[in-house]
Amino acid sequence: MEPKSDTEVDMKKRRKSVKIKKSSSEYDPYLMRIKKGERLYKFYYFRPMAGRHYHFEYRILTKEKIDAMLEMASYNFKIENGVPQKGSITRVPKISKEQLEDIVQNVMRKTNTSPDEFEELDLSEFSTIDDQIEFLKHQDKIDTMYLV
Repeated sequence: MEPKSDTEVDMKKRRKSVKIKKSSSEYDPYLMRIKKGERLYKFYYFRPMAGRHYHFEYRILTKEKIDAMLEMASYNFKIENGVPQKGSITRVPKISKEQLEDIVQNVMRKTNTSPDEFEELDLSEFSTIDDQIEFLKHQDKIDTMYLV
């Protein structure tokens, strides 16, 4: 067996020293934590025809913070072999309502989402988080195992 060149040894050492970590948010079952005084704002569901076989959706969830700014979480959702999966989770801790509208319009435009492939749930009309949760339960839009 021939000895390895210096370059090969150096590259191997470099690979070992670099540890790739997934964002801890990928493992957090709670996409959004609601603090006292905060309420949900709007939920958006994009359901392209091409992904219907896997029940694929791109979801944007928002809450209104006490200072009237929004927090946003978005992710891909699909069901594979009967198992719900979330991926590509993105969190934005501070965003204005105008910025959110721009993002939603941009997603619709870039994905060629038609009106029948899009759903918006406006939760801002409810005065309390409890009323919002009850509405979401009746719409079958909430997984109660994550409510604490």
